[in-house]
Amino acid sequence: RPKAAFLTRWLPIQLLMPVIGFIMINQPALNLIWQLWASSTNFNLILGKQVFHYATIDSTNDEARRLIAAGQAKEGAVIVADTQTAGRGKPGSSWVSLPAVGLYLSAVVKPYKNQADLTALTSVVAKAVVVFIKELTDQYATIKLPNDVLINGKKVCGILCEHLASGYVVIGIGLNVNHEQASFPPELADKATSLKLASSQAYQLSSVQQQLLTILDRHYLAYL
Repeated sequence: RPKAAFLTRWLPIQLLMPVIGFIMINQPALNLIWQLWASSTNFNLILGKQVFHYATIDSTNDEARRLIAAGQAKEGAVIVADTQTAGRGKPGSSWVSLPAVGLYLSAVVKPYKNQADLTALTSVVAKAVVVFIKELTDQYATIKLPNDVLINGKKVCGILCEHLASGYVVIGIGLNVNHEQASFPPELADKATSLKLASSQAYQLSSVQQQLLTILDRHYLAYL
């Protein structure tokens, strides 16, 4: 990890310049350096180190928990499913996961600070989704607290962050991508939308996944 336990608050960096020698860079400055470098290279520093893909799963968040418990998933792991049979939203609600039209994923992180502050992390993820939607579709999205992202007042994305006793946090994201209006069940018909409905354009799910993870990676780095 670029800023994990082995990095102290003040990090000496040896510059290969004979006159300057080395300088001391504090953590916020180091974060900025990593972000600028990552944004210029489209390279993910954390998210996407491992990708577990399933055609069908009960819940990507639940599978992330199982993989972590089995020692198979570390920070940066991403669990993706074409469809979920028991997708979850905020407590007490489910997430309708139609096959092959939405993005259903969970990312595993292990923040070195405020591990239990899920409100702050959820806000970071929501802001990343808003930025992603603007870059991809040129549509302006808004955040509805605590964990929804809307386009034109209709829900397009839900976020569920769960903290584990091991210190890991599972970031669950459900994003409506290529849904048609008729795809939604009657109780959601006037409450939900998709990127396709908002922009009149279909999207390749693999490209959506990669672009979202890249933007989320930058925002997560800034949060650390």
